[in-house]
Amino acid sequence: MFPLFMTEQKTTILFDFDGTLAETMMLIHDVFNRLSGVYGYCQLPEEDIEAVRHLTMREFIDHCGIPLWKVPVIAIHARRLMHSQMAQVLPPKGLVDALTKIHESGNYLMDILTSNRRKNVLKFLSQHRINWFDEIESTHSVLSKKRRVEKYIRQKGLDPAHLFYVGDTTIDVESARHAGARTVAVSWGLNTAEALARANPDHLVDDPRQLLDIFPAL
Repeated sequence: MFPLFMTEQKTTILFDFDGTLAETMMLIHDVFNRLSGVYGYCQLPEEDIEAVRHLTMREFIDHCGIPLWKVPVIAIHARRLMHSQMAQVLPPKGLVDALTKIHESGNYLMDILTSNRRKNVLKFLSQHRINWFDEIESTHSVLSKKRRVEKYIRQKGLDPAHLFYVGDTTIDVESARHAGARTVAVSWGLNTAEALARANPDHLVDDPRQLLDIFPAL
């Protein structure tokens, strides 16, 4: 009879897409303003972008005068319009190198959970020859990803203690924490470091290279 050995579960890193892996903020801003006349909300002047980065998503929605019931419809329309302009989107400086090292270490599983269209994500990854991700999970929810993170944990049979969710918004931090996962907030995306800190992430990083401190590639 052969002895049974317990193998330690690999750490899984689940990445948000918009603002985390891809610099889509200005594209989202452009599409958001284009749809303002369709859905009857205020445009956001470019000079106000930095100010609204301090707001949570609900605060931003209130700021622009958007009824909550319109949010899912606007999001679906925006995702569709983004596809034709994904070729303009770049990854944050230094991110590809950092994540390549993390991937090549063989110590981690890497997936994506996004509220963007899977089609948009695949176009971006192909364009930049990024092929480290095993799966791309999508959600239509804009105001919370908690249920989708919980579903991901169940489907993968994960111990939440071995899951990190990396995102750029307070929604990402709160959703992952409530699902029992550990959280990494990145300040190069939608929300500022100050706004993210108020959500109490486990880690807060300002530069992609700092991800290697959390996920050592050795």
